[in-house]
Amino acid sequence: MIKQLPKVLSLLLYISILGACKEEKPRTVLEMFPESQFLTQKKDFAINEDSLVQVAGLACDGKNLVVSDAHSGHSYTLFDAHSGEYIAPFGVIGQGPAEIPANSYGYLSSGCFTVFNDQTGVVMKYSLDSLRSGQPNASPVCLTRYTLSGAQISRLIAIDDSTFLGAGTYQSRYQYLLFDKNSTVMDCGVDVYNAADSTFNVYTKYLANQGVLIMHPQKKLFAYSVNFSSNIDFFTIKNNKIELIESLRLADPICEPQVGKIGDNTFYSVGRTENSQTGYIQLCGTTKYVYALYSDKKVNENGWKSDTVLVFDWAGHPVKKYTLDTTAYHLAVDEERQSLFAVVKNSDDGWSIVSYAL
Repeated sequence: MIKQLPKVLSLLLYISILGACKEEKPRTVLEMFPESQFLTQKKDFAINEDSLVQVAGLACDGKNLVVSDAHSGHSYTLFDAHSGEYIAPFGVIGQGPAEIPANSYGYLSSGCFTVFNDQTGVVMKYSLDSLRSGQPNASPVCLTRYTLSGAQISRLIAIDDSTFLGAGTYQSRYQYLLFDKNSTVMDCGVDVYNAADSTFNVYTKYLANQGVLIMHPQKKLFAYSVNFSSNIDFFTIKNNKIELIESLRLADPICEPQVGKIGDNTFYSVGRTENSQTGYIQLCGTTKYVYALYSDKKVNENGWKSDTVLVFDWAGHPVKKYTLDTTAYHLAVDEERQSLFAVVKNSDDGWSIVSYAL
């Protein structure tokens, strides 16, 4: 037995070395990005700050830069992505046939800006070339007016003029929903993080799972991040089926579902706590990468802003991390010119859009 002891110890040591060499999954998002590249603003890009009022979003397709900024009766403003030239406002706010309610979300793809409002179920598409040609009041095309029982959609993308992908909640369980212009559900999939949590009802579960949805410019690849969390999914659609590629759910939202009454009306909300983090703020995509504005700080310390931009490939693998020379509230990327646009606050506490070279 004494002669065999060294062999046993050697075997145990070998096993322990193998265990130590085994790759451990990261516990936080930033652990996946150990190194950072610092970016400094370019001086050759400027948007007239008088054109901006209260910026709530940013999108770029290489030619067009669309700013979500409700003022002068419109929801959006179109700028030239190369020069920063002001072109036209669009998206008349209202309830008419060619109008959209306030606080509607839009998505930019291939020279068209698609807007949806989940309360009305309307999806409309604007031609940005029409706006560029001097037709600021050009009417949008209505793609559908959907009615989907059991669905509450936070973000929507028109894959084409008759097929739509929604993200939010469906049947109080699924994160994603694929449907057509006739409101026919084609597929649904991927459980929301709190699918089995009975403390959330159908309304508060939706409020806890709002986020940002983006699509690959050329392929049916998607990414969706949940607000106030470190959760992001990468998925694809094949043969009208939703297929998950990678799910990086490293920190669920820390929130408390609340139900209250005002008179005879019941209202629902999801309250943040002192431990709620900012997490993913915005996503944008190019043919190669997904760019994410992200903060690991708590909401009450940081607010809805960050100087950290994370880069993934469309399979969910970490690629690199950028650190900006100022905090940003929204971002967009021009792949052709390798430029990153960021919405920032200027010295007068107004809004500015700056550019970085990638």
